[in-house]
Amino acid sequence: MGPKIVQVFVNGLQGGTITINIEEDATIARLYGLLKERNGIAVDEQRLIFGGKEIRITDENNKQTHLSTYGIEKHSTLYLVLRLRGGSQKELDDDVELSDAPDMITWDDDPDNKRAKMPCGHAITPVSLTIYCRSLLDAGRSRFLCPYISQDTTPVYCGKEWDYAVVRRLAVLTDLEKKEFETKISKNHLIKAMGVQECPNCKSLVERINKKDVRLTCSFCEKKLHKAFQFCWHCLHEWVDRSSTTKCGNAVCAGEDKRLKILRNCSKKEIVGVAGCPSLRACISCGMLIEHVKACKHMTCRCGKEFCFICLKPKEKKGWKCGNFNQACDVAPVQTMIPGV
Repeated sequence: MGPKIVQVFVNGLQGGTITINIEEDATIARLYGLLKERNGIAVDEQRLIFGGKEIRITDENNKQTHLSTYGIEKHSTLYLVLRLRGGSQKELDDDVELSDAPDMITWDDDPDNKRAKMPCGHAITPVSLTIYCRSLLDAGRSRFLCPYISQDTTPVYCGKEWDYAVVRRLAVLTDLEKKEFETKISKNHLIKAMGVQECPNCKSLVERINKKDVRLTCSFCEKKLHKAFQFCWHCLHEWVDRSSTTKCGNAVCAGEDKRLKILRNCSKKEIVGVAGCPSLRACISCGMLIEHVKACKHMTCRCGKEFCFICLKPKEKKGWKCGNFNQACDVAPVQTMIPGV
């Protein structure tokens, strides 16, 4: 019986995904060889990234590496970066502050590959910055946080936020990339934070007048098609069961607001010394999703509502019941309802 074959996915070439069938613990050299067979590009002109690390054919002792060396397994997704020889379109401006430190994504320290010094002090090439930020947008994010993790015994994560204007300049985005990034930033923010969605038929951005309605009629489709197009707010499929206003009749429908799944699956973190706090909360007034990045526990939503990110208690006229901005309080459980819905 031959070795077990697994599939790994490689993103980054022509905006698509290449599927590679490979032995379960093949060498990295084998992986690069199969990739060369698929795209015709020399191995030394390709760089694979997985989990924020460059995938190298040999280790520091010049021994062959394997898929298991990097934790690559069935259905893992890698990113391909092409190493271009001169004439790169992504040339940093002369007044950009450069860094001698290695690229924080690929650890490339080649002096010929110019690396910008980000506002937080960490180094990255325009290509790596573009790929990293695009991966965040493709994952539904609308903010760019520095991914740098120190090599100390106890690793320290940077996590400082980069303004889009900084990313746009230091990634040397093309006009097409600017349009792509700006569209995704706005769309991701609207969908994730504000409960805005796309009509599954005409792709227009829509929101509900009554937040309790599940069966919706798109006014644009109605005018364009001269007939009502109704769809389910939860699963975004055309409404099937015309006898019901609460159950659409689609087998794939989970029957809940998508923001609830985001809240359930968000990571936990420590806030002002209190461990196990959800990193995302829904505003207790309007339902907008808010992510805690740093600093104190007191939050002010765009709607003006002030509340504690840890215990979810609102600020009252006399002040905060849960204490000062850096005072510990009890962690409220993950929210199971979106306010106003």
